Amino acid sequence: MVATERKRGCDWRDLAVFDVHTHAFPDEVAARAMPKLTAAGVWFDAAAHHDGTLGGLLASMDRAGIARAVVCSIATRPAQGPKITAWSRSVASERIVPFGSIHPDAPDVEGEAERIAAAGLKGVKFHPHYMRCPIDDPRSVRVARACAGAGLAMVYHTGHDLAFEKDELAPPAGVRRLHEAVPELRLVAAHMGGWQRWDEALEHVAGLPVYLETSMTMGRCPVEVLERLIEAHPPEYLLFGTDAPWADQAEEVSKLRALGLEASLERRVLWENAVALTGTAAWP
Repeated sequence: MVATERKRGCDWRDLAVFDVHTHAFPDEVAARAMPKLTAAGVWFDAAAHHDGTLGGLLASMDRAGIARAVVCSIATRPAQGPKITAWSRSVASERIVPFGSIHPDAPDVEGEAERIAAAGLKGVKFHPHYMRCPIDDPRSVRVARACAGAGLAMVYHTGHDLAFEKDELAPPAGVRRLHEAVPELRLVAAHMGGWQRWDEALEHVAGLPVYLETSMTMGRCPVEVLERLIEAHPPEYLLFGTDAPWADQAEEVSKLRALGLEASLERRVLWENAVALTGTAAWP
């Protein structure tokens, strides 16, 4: 049932919720990684809400009424990229849209982007902190250009990160500079353009043709700032994300709906924009 396309008695077409920011690991990796990540909760400030496996994610999606999710993997070393691509290809399904990852020090960035696209994957995750590469560094720009050329979207972590000291690896101003360097890239600035730097996101990112997604934002970003970000941004570039397992997906869906967005905008945020971003079928 790990990659189930339909659950008996439920038609996923009725759910129309698409989470563009989740994480899962191969079962054997989850068994090693999740205890370490969970034990780091003193500074991570985020409890795990499933066991880190694909089955755990799908069960969480079922509880939350989420039909489809992007699974973001991060290559923390150059050699991990091809392994992530192979696993991602093996777990792709109607409900699971896995993104690959290209480390900025990979020996063949352009070739790796082409191989990810040839594997049928829709995008790539880039994390400046885990990769120790600023968001607007020439190495990051090279990956972005390679992905844009291969037709891949990119999810970038932006702003500070719970697991690291505050730094300047992914500021909102860097998001703007990356977009200006590679304007053709379908760029997703996670955490509404800059986690814990949302005032700067208003200044530097709001209004750009860059996707913003909500993970780790609702309940953390001041409501008035979040409302201003949403109002200032093109409606076709707003997305729903959770960062599961580090957030409860059901709670995040409830928080999004509690914002009181106009019905057509809510549909865009929860479903339509993510379908457009990933190039996935609205439903067969």
